Amino acid sequence: MDSVKKEHSYTYWVKNDPNHPKIDCQPKKVEDPTQVQQVQTIGSQWNVSGTWEEKKVPMNEIKKSLENIIGMKIGQTKISAVESVDGEAHLFLSRGKIRMGYHLKITFALEDDGQIKYTDFTDDGDRDYILEDVADETVKHQIEDLHLKTKEFVEVFKS
Repeated sequence: MDSVKKEHSYTYWVKNDPNHPKIDCQPKKVEDPTQVQQVQTIGSQWNVSGTWEEKKVPMNEIKKSLENIIGMKIGQTKISAVESVDGEAHLFLSRGKIRMGYHLKITFALEDDGQIKYTDFTDDGDRDYILEDVADETVKHQIEDLHLKTKEFVEVFKS
């Protein structure tokens, strides 16, 4: 037997083939920065292909966004304040698309000392709410407008 060991590598066929063109794989310094192609990503720089990324949305940011609803007329009264926002909200980047998931409890104060409490406001369409001390019956008939506005201002973080 031959006592000389042969070198093996995954490119052994390139080294030994005289007909294979030589490829220069050495890095080259780019002199002109305009020649460098910058990849635009939706999420983080490391996630170029946009596979999966998750980011928590702070409740104080959602509350600040919902304050745009203050002054909205609902029935014969208006929304006077966003008293509380609890729960959790996340932005998800999945397959190149931004989605938002949330499960919130929101309390709106009305000018006539009543409250609209969302006990369950979720991204899948649940809109469980309680009207407390609301004398105006027309509020119940116009609550859908509040649902849509609330969803709009919660999901503003998607863009």
